[in-house]
Amino acid sequence: MQRLEGRLAQADADGDAMPELPRTGVRELDRIVDGFNRYRLRFEEARAHLRAAAQQRSRDQRLAALGRMTGGIAHEIRNPIATMRLKAENALAASPERQGPALQAIVGQIDRLDALVQSLLALVQPVTLAPMPVPLARWLEERLAAVAPKAEAAGVRLVLRHEAPASAVFDPVHLARAIDNLLDNAVRHAPRGGEVVLAAAQPDARTLALRVDDDGAGVPESLQASLFEPFATGRADGTGLGLALAREVALAHGGELRHLPLAPGTRFELELPWRTS
Repeated sequence: MQRLEGRLAQADADGDAMPELPRTGVRELDRIVDGFNRYRLRFEEARAHLRAAAQQRSRDQRLAALGRMTGGIAHEIRNPIATMRLKAENALAASPERQGPALQAIVGQIDRLDALVQSLLALVQPVTLAPMPVPLARWLEERLAAVAPKAEAAGVRLVLRHEAPASAVFDPVHLARAIDNLLDNAVRHAPRGGEVVLAAAQPDARTLALRVDDDGAGVPESLQASLFEPFATGRADGTGLGLALAREVALAHGGELRHLPLAPGTRFELELPWRTS
């Protein structure tokens, strides 16, 4: 009997169908066997219902996310199109010397749409990594240099804290895109006179942590649950694609991207498995 109970427990743990127990010909034992078999049927029915409910919930979540994403895409495309239409109509009604600025505005909106399409393509296409040894100090300095003009215009100070070893192995191009998006996001949310910190640390022997901190107002609680979904943004001029792209890069490296509230401000921590060669 203990052996039969062990088979049932193992089948339950492995997710396999429970075996039907054969009758023994001994009346008292057969009553126990029949009880086990009735339990098996009820259990399999309950597990089937649970699986169906889980699959339905997963489909509902995907459809809900797709619906939010579709609404975001429509919003982001509709605004530039409306602007271009207005500028074109004004240009048609204006004198030739006033058509140049209108055409320049239209080109600017086309660039905005092109950037949106490129970001969407980057989000839906699989991230193909080309890992290589990267000198961390120089790579981190390049990340701050890329965002320095925007930070200077916003009156935000940039700080580098490098507490990790000299080099690590990762895809420098894809990870640069992720960190650049996080830095751009931090500069946009830091107050004038505020500070954005880029830090590299090794919390343990198996992890590289890249952190981007700002001392802004923080992420609204209403936005935190959907923070890494495309088009989840609290900015009128944002698409919400930067964080989604950064998380995809982290996942492709076998890592994770997390949001951690600060007081005041926000931290985004990108953790990667530590590799030196």
